[in-house]
Amino acid sequence: MSSLSGRLLATNFGSPPGVTVGDKYVRSLWHITYYIGTPLAALVVGLIIWCLVRYRVKPGEEHRVPAQFQYHIPLEVAYTIIPLILVAVIFGFLYGGEDKITNVSKNPAIKITAEGFQWGWRFTYPNGHQEQGTYQAETNINSVANLPVLYMPANETVQIRLISDDVDHGFYIPAFLFQRDMIPGVNNVVDLNVTKTGTYLGECDQLCGVYHSYMRFKVDVMPPSTFNSWMSSQAPHSITNAGVHQ
Repeated sequence: MSSLSGRLLATNFGSPPGVTVGDKYVRSLWHITYYIGTPLAALVVGLIIWCLVRYRVKPGEEHRVPAQFQYHIPLEVAYTIIPLILVAVIFGFLYGGEDKITNVSKNPAIKITAEGFQWGWRFTYPNGHQEQGTYQAETNINSVANLPVLYMPANETVQIRLISDDVDHGFYIPAFLFQRDMIPGVNNVVDLNVTKTGTYLGECDQLCGVYHSYMRFKVDVMPPSTFNSWMSSQAPHSITNAGVHQ
């Protein structure tokens, strides 16, 4: 791990930085849980240590009965109300973050349909061109050479319609800090705006059958001009099957 990556992980409390416009909302939720959870954990551990020291049994006090607080109403109200307030605060940030992430544009740069099926992926573009591949295209589970590819432009809103053809699947791209379930009969539409060009790995993260572990894909994020050139070179209703034009 590079020193920069280490600093980023430390700054984000262990969370990857992400490469999309929307990942800041995910990281903010990650931070909030640490801001609340760390002092709460310190308080609990501190109280445990204090009780161990303050109320330890001393020689000659083996039969001493410690003070009982089971009917201490103010204390019971406090440890009931405070957790409810903390949960409400976390819920408020969660609701706000999800509202931002799930909001979709009316005028995206491009619309792509992503289909998951046992056990592969199919990506369909506006002109009918398809990029697809199945587990049969791989000879080694660790190989990424023959994975189907999802091509996207960088720094533009890409709207993806997620469809499952058979069972529950998951559309998960770790570098995007993004995951969405793909459920048969449920129409999921999401927006992604990737800020950095490069190749990223995606996968199904819902156990969907015997070849679930092979159900992966690549995401090739290009500069808009490069993507437009690639798109214009694809014949309408053509199919690229794991890198082989058919």
